[in-house]
Amino acid sequence: MEIGIIYSGEFGRRFVCNLSSPYLCPTFGACGKDGCDYCKKYDFSSSIVYVQELPEPAEIGLYIEEPENYVEEFACETLIAINVHPDILVSLPEIGELRAMIVPACNQNWCLPGLRKQLGEKCEELGIEFASPKPFCSLEPSGSLISKFCEDFSMGRPEFSVLTDGKTIKRVEVVRSDPCGSAYYVAKRMSGYVIDSISEFWKEIHQHQCAYPCMASMERDVELGEAPFHLAGYIMVYQFSTAAGIDAEGFVPEHFKSAVCV
Repeated sequence: MEIGIIYSGEFGRRFVCNLSSPYLCPTFGACGKDGCDYCKKYDFSSSIVYVQELPEPAEIGLYIEEPENYVEEFACETLIAINVHPDILVSLPEIGELRAMIVPACNQNWCLPGLRKQLGEKCEELGIEFASPKPFCSLEPSGSLISKFCEDFSMGRPEFSVLTDGKTIKRVEVVRSDPCGSAYYVAKRMSGYVIDSISEFWKEIHQHQCAYPCMASMERDVELGEAPFHLAGYIMVYQFSTAAGIDAEGFVPEHFKSAVCV
């Protein structure tokens, strides 16, 4: 699959690096340069056909009359647009040639509910698959192209293969990573962990996700009722626990169960 990426801000830079230059992972923190064992064995740089970094939306101004002046014409199968000015964002399906569009909302300001509805309707009219996961690590396969993105890049809602021996986690493999790549750090740190307390086990998973660190917003989201950061944490803990054969439904708040326990 050929993808294009248009972004502004740190999350977008990290996403591009995670796909194309995973050897830069230690510069994000977490393991650090001395502790990195280069566990990410992939390189998707050949699948990225277009990348453009834009100024942060606040730097551009409130309104844009000619958004096409900010983005050159582009062509790709799937476009990922991260933290793009709303006037530019809503114009992208017409500016470029694309068949699918993913607009993460790890921060609600990246794609407010009204804009998501407008953008979804425009994509539907143009025959473009559309998804706006909140946060990005909640992305599930849907439609042929977005499903292909999740499969080809092993990316979306994180999945693990966990081998246990009694209470000890002997080996962890990442089956599907979250888009920022923190699943690999969680897998590395949880290998060898001895599960003496389920609550401490859950706490340990979440601490490692934060140490990477998670890039989802810590500000309250109007739709979620709390921060996307919290939802990302519940997803990671639930997914890892499930892979380890531990029921974590009780860990997830009732209002998040439909989004997490899938």
